[in-house]
Amino acid sequence: MSHRRNRHHRRHRRRNPFGLGSDALKTAGFGVVGGVGALALPAVLLPSQNSGVIGYALNIASAVALKFAGDMVSKQAGDGALVGGLVATGIRIVKDQLPSIPMGAYWESYFAVPTVSNPIGQTLSSPYPMPALPAAAGGKALSGGRFRGRY
Repeated sequence: MSHRRNRHHRRHRRRNPFGLGSDALKTAGFGVVGGVGALALPAVLLPSQNSGVIGYALNIASAVALKFAGDMVSKQAGDGALVGGLVATGIRIVKDQLPSIPMGAYWESYFAVPTVSNPIGQTLSSPYPMPALPAAAGGKALSGGRFRGRY
């Protein structure tokens, strides 16, 4: 009589390499709704007072109100709406309070030759002559060469 051996069958196990589940995506969706709502409600309901500290307070109050409305749907909806509203309010505060910071002394320009500049990077007169632009390619350049007869 032969022995029956217990064989262990390895089954393929599903893996989630990015760690994104449906709960995270739902919370992110509720966060987007909360952020848009927290910025839009004061702008629609009280547009004359939606500036400065009062505007920020109205954004936070809207985020809290959206949390209570979201809690009626589910706790996850309320938490996502609150977090989204607070993040949107924080972004608004940062954008309003920080001046636009230029990228140092950079500006669009094209220097084909070495130039002379002052300590803050402003271009002064160049001691070198301006370079001559190459001649524009005419029809001969396109029709010549090894493909002349076929094309």
